[in-house]
Amino acid sequence: MELDTVEYEKTDGIAYVRLNRPDKLNAMNAQMHDELGRVWEDFRDDPAMRVAILSGNGRCFSAGADLSGGAPTDYRYTGEFPDITQTRNVFKPIIAAMHSHVVGYGLWIALDTDIRIAADDVSFWLPEPQWGIATIPAAWFPKIMPWAIASELLLLAERIDAQRAYQVGLVNKVVAPDQLMAEAERVANRICELSPMAVQGMKESMVRAATLDYNAVDQITDWIQTRVMTSEDRKEGAKAFLEKRRVEWPGK
Repeated sequence: MELDTVEYEKTDGIAYVRLNRPDKLNAMNAQMHDELGRVWEDFRDDPAMRVAILSGNGRCFSAGADLSGGAPTDYRYTGEFPDITQTRNVFKPIIAAMHSHVVGYGLWIALDTDIRIAADDVSFWLPEPQWGIATIPAAWFPKIMPWAIASELLLLAERIDAQRAYQVGLVNKVVAPDQLMAEAERVANRICELSPMAVQGMKESMVRAATLDYNAVDQITDWIQTRVMTSEDRKEGAKAFLEKRRVEWPGK
């Protein structure tokens, strides 16, 4: 796979995905959106991959959308976001390792991940209203954080720091910058120890059921639980428990 704006490496079940326009502060242009989408599809379809770590090369995680082209003359919303993993049915866990600035669309792809680790120098910012832009995922934010916090980010267009983000539940952990990747890898390695069928089934349940009523949630739970509980992973887990040995997950 040829990539210019994203780096993609695979090691021992972990996919390392790095935004790679450091000269532009990893501002996201059409090429990066497309390449990141292709990376997520490859990660999804590779049975050897258990978990991904998303980070940014250079001075910051991402400065958001690349606005250097100015205002579009004929804009129409399409709803197509190749780099948002939930639109690609990526049910493997993704960890965000964020440093310095997480801005605009960069914050959206960070919130699209499952486990979020921030260096203590991070600031989060949705500046779009300053430039006459309505933040595209505005409607999503009240679904993943309290209304007042969503309003603070969206309507005031002011930065919040890593500790504030931790207090309101936007990130799982705040660490020193030199510990950022080590902590992300610790979490990734822990996920690799667990049944991929179970982990991916639980993430799929959360994603699919996020906006459904109880009866629909129960139907999804029935479908996924039946698949996981009759899997080779479940059989191996039971045998390993009884035999008091390390589990060797088949991943199917």
